[in-house]
Order: sequence, then C-alpha cells, then structure tokens
Amino acid sequence: MSPARWFAAVAVVGLIACALWPLPPALSSSDAVLARVICAALTAVACAALGLARGGRSLVWLSLSIATGAGGVATLAAHFNASSRCVASYDGRPTVIGRVYTPAGLEYVQANPPTSTSVLLLDAGGEPSLFWTPESIQSCRFWLSWGVLLAVPLFAACVSGAIGGRQFRLRAPARVPAPRIPDRGREDGVRQPVYDAFLSYRHTEPDTAHASELLEALESRALRVAIDIRDFAPNEHFLSEMERCIKESRFVLCVVTPRYVDSDHCSEEAIISKTLDLADRRKRLVPLIFERVELPIWLHGLVGIDFTGSARIDPLERLIALVARPVSARTRSDRAALSGER
Repeated sequence: MSPARWFAAVAVVGLIACALWPLPPALSSSDAVLARVICAALTAVACAALGLARGGRSLVWLSLSIATGAGGVATLAAHFNASSRCVASYDGRPTVIGRVYTPAGLEYVQANPPTSTSVLLLDAGGEPSLFWTPESIQSCRFWLSWGVLLAVPLFAACVSGAIGGRQFRLRAPARVPAPRIPDRGREDGVRQPVYDAFLSYRHTEPDTAHASELLEALESRALRVAIDIRDFAPNEHFLSEMERCIKESRFVLCVVTPRYVDSDHCSEEAIISKTLDLADRRKRLVPLIFERVELPIWLHGLVGIDFTGSARIDPLERLIALVARPVSARTRSDRAALSGER
C-alpha cells in the first residue's frame, strides 16, 4: 500500500470513530453533533496535512507522533475522569453537573453532607447551577463531549506521523513480475534498453521504504523499473545480475543515505555504472538525496535530485520527467557516439 493510501485509511477510520463513538447520554444532541462534526473535520485536515508534507528528519516525525499520541491519551484520561465525576441522576435522567461548588452549595454541603452527587442534585431540585459553578458545569460538558472525540484527530496525527517518518515498512503491493524483454531492437543503430531505470538502495529501513515508493511511483507512470528483489534471476550470481540490469537500464537511481554510502554492494553498482558511462558516454547514475551525507568519490560531480524536506521543487516530478524522457530525445552527438561504439 502506498503512503497516500495509508494516510487515507487512517482518515477514514478516524471519521468513522468520530461518527460512531458513543457519548454520555447526559449531553444534549446539539453538543454531541457539534463535537462530532468539528472533530471529524480536524481528523481529515490532520491526515491531509501530514500526507502532503514531504521529507524532514525522522526525529521530527517521531517527536510529532509521540506528542500527539500523548495528547490523545491525556484527553481520554480527562474524559473518563469527567464521566465519573460530572454526571448525576435526577428523576431517572442523567444530568451534567460541575466539580466546583458555589458558595451557597459549599455551605449546604458542609451543613448537610450528601451521600452522593445524585442526592445533592435532588436537593437542588434538578438545577445544577444552584450548587455548582457555571464554569465547572461548562468544563464538565466540554470534557464529556470533546475529551473523547478530540483524541481521534490526535491519534490520527500520531499514526500519520509514524507513517510519515516511515517507522515501519511500507511495501509496494505484490506484483506478478513482468516478462523480461531480451532485446528491444535498435533505433537508428542504437540498441534500446530493456528498463528505464534500475533502483540501487540499501536493504535497511527506511531505505527499503524509499525504494518501494519510488518503484510504485515510476511504474504507475508505465515506466519499466528493475529492482533486485524482483528482477534478479534466483539462479545467477548477484554481481552478474547487477551488471545485467545496469546494462539493460537507461538510468541507475541511487537512494542516497548514510547507510547507502556505507554499503559495499551499492558501491559496486555505482562503479559498474560509472564504468559503463565511460564506455558508452551515457550518464546513467542519478543520485536521489534522501538524507544529507558527504558523498563518496564515485558520486562527486553528479547533480542529484533532492528528496529531503528542504527541496523547493517536487523531486518526484523531476525524476519522472528525467526517466520518462524518450531515447529519441538524446542529442545527435550522443547518438553518434553510441552508434560508433556499438
């Protein structure tokens, strides 16, 4: 499932919770409807805002997730506290009372200690404002209605923060592998590639999540993408399959993170790609910068695409525009060089 669908799923669950979560019968129908509508809107806005946010440090997303989760727990605790202290029965009907006595109410309680709040409400003739302050009654009414429903957008933001920070793996949906095309023939004497791009990444989180998202985004635009877990033949040597996929791809997309730079296999992929660049004079290697890191020597001098939170231009659109560019769009000099060496 793509991240966008995760955010949408969280929003849908939140909206259902806002609509169906049972509220105390002591509340008026107008109070209940108002709280449900506003909290549902807050849930939708929170999920949409976090879904549209891009990049950023994992620590920021984690902090957001923890803060909103703690806020949701706190509001639930306040709601349950109000449920036990702010409702009394009068004439068989639950009624919202307060938690702070008026001067007259305090004097009455000291002179006539009640056995329960229901007895005290009965002595007040069913009028809570005689014994409890209007402010405390309003506070109780707020926490009885909003306390539980405000937890919904907070928990939705908590889960969305975990998704945005990629705290767990978001796998691309299982696909039936597309049949390999051994040869696309030649166009004007130039051998056509099998794949538009080969994804080079480190098999650790969140790098695998980045690769899955890129795979789904590119293939949703009808681009052919090679990735090791799906397109490497199981009975072949790893380096042989790596070289084959690089040779048969127009671009090698490197998911650059500190973990990627430290990977030996990723270095080998890049070295193979650079060697082929020298051989056919084509620029295959494209760094996709997901985290700021000092680039190794084999990436120096290459202009990458910024996928961090500071990117001013949508990086995915830049990448798709590059990879989707047809082979026929190459310059004549590139064609001549390729034709001569083939």
